[in-house]
Amino acid sequence: MDVNIFEALEWTQWKTLSLELKTQVMNQVLKYFVSPLKKVSDVTYQQFELDGVKCGTFECSIDNQRFVLVPGNQAAILGWQSGVQGISRNLWDQTPLKESQAYRRALRNYGLKTAEDWEIFVNESTTPLRKQMIAPMLVQKNSQPVGTTYIGELDLITGEFSGESGKFTSIKPSFFSYIRQPQSLEESLRMELPKEIFEENSFYALLSEKNEKYTIYEHESCDFYCLLEKMEEELFDLLTEDQWEYAASGATRKLFRWGNELEEDESSYGRQISKKIQQANMFGLYFSDRLDHWEITRSMYLKLEKAEKIGHPLLDHLPLSSYYRSRNILVGSQPISPCDFHFRKAIIIQNG
Repeated sequence: MDVNIFEALEWTQWKTLSLELKTQVMNQVLKYFVSPLKKVSDVTYQQFELDGVKCGTFECSIDNQRFVLVPGNQAAILGWQSGVQGISRNLWDQTPLKESQAYRRALRNYGLKTAEDWEIFVNESTTPLRKQMIAPMLVQKNSQPVGTTYIGELDLITGEFSGESGKFTSIKPSFFSYIRQPQSLEESLRMELPKEIFEENSFYALLSEKNEKYTIYEHESCDFYCLLEKMEEELFDLLTEDQWEYAASGATRKLFRWGNELEEDESSYGRQISKKIQQANMFGLYFSDRLDHWEITRSMYLKLEKAEKIGHPLLDHLPLSSYYRSRNILVGSQPISPCDFHFRKAIIIQNG
């Protein structure tokens, strides 16, 4: 091969390579950096774009879970110290129509009165501005609940299960005991499926409302140290905070991966913004568009947030920022629930 694999995987260089060369590099990555004990399948080349930032890269399944090749960056600028710069004033300097207790509590707790107060609050809610060298990596496309091992997916419309059917059969009666069959047409129209179903040390199921499928996992109680051990056993890495921020943002100098629009409402513009927030980023990775879990990093800092909505554009979206760092502190030996905490597997591509 004419090209050095590490140089080729630097994003500025990667963008200029032909598909033929990129394919050679991907084959080398799979050959030398993914354990031969792992099942690799469905390798495809994809073009991703979010808010004008594009990346053509590869997706593949490793042990039946999707991973994306994220090119590296020798000088990635991460973190944030620009306050509310770039965000329309009406998105932060406004009182919601319905002032919730949570909104009043946030104003009181953070002393949010002047524009300068808001600047300080945003900067204190995000990580310090810094330059870091980020190695290329294979990163799990969707985060995974902590303490879980993927079994498969159940399509509620067709009733079909795809994955390890033997493992699903053993938990099937318990799983279906949580889903009551509707007794009438009216009941079926009103019926709401549980978003998650959890039996400790047995299984965890998470509903995707978009396509009416449950992703089903085995569950085993876990703390942070046990998660690290499991990652090592499975020959995966857990992303550091730097790697997580780069994977989320592509090191773009925007507070949010999708740009700075926060007006999610019932207008056609608001629905467009919602769609943008939900889509994959420039590397093809999905990050939560809701305040329904934290993501754990190897640095022990928590990204994203589990919190109630406040009804204020900036306060409700700030935890979704690529550079946000939760004020919640993870205690290494504290048991962590899959209902609250997720993680993301990776394989870091580096010398030695």
